[in-house]
Amino acid sequence: MKCTTLKAVSSALLLSGNLLVAPVLIAATAEATPMTSIPATIEGIWHAIDAKSAELKKTITAGKLDEVHHQAFAIRDLVAALPARSSSLSAEKLAKVQGGVKFVATLAERLDATGDANDLAGTKQNYDKLIALLESMRSRYTPAP
Repeated sequence: MKCTTLKAVSSALLLSGNLLVAPVLIAATAEATPMTSIPATIEGIWHAIDAKSAELKKTITAGKLDEVHHQAFAIRDLVAALPARSSSLSAEKLAKVQGGVKFVATLAERLDATGDANDLAGTKQNYDKLIALLESMRSRYTPAP
């Protein structure tokens, strides 16, 4: 069972008042998606993104598509932390980074879906899109020549 399914079931159970089963499902969700540690600096975040991207590539290359969501969602969480630490960016660059954050989240969901479907070609396509987007986002942090 994937994280999104567990979250939906646990939410439904909480709403229905079944408080005996819900804590178990919430714990299972936490185990399925470990919390991503967010570094304090932009450089640290990019280093962590690079490490998770390398892990994601290895996971895809190894054909472990059912594990793709772990790295994809970790990358999503790391990227989501960038805008709050990007006060040195111009308003224009920050807006582009924020738009990138939304698309990274979309690509993480797509990677999860193609991984769950055991769709290697689709997973590779989404990975390639993610890497290109990350490179574009990173360019916002380098000074213009």
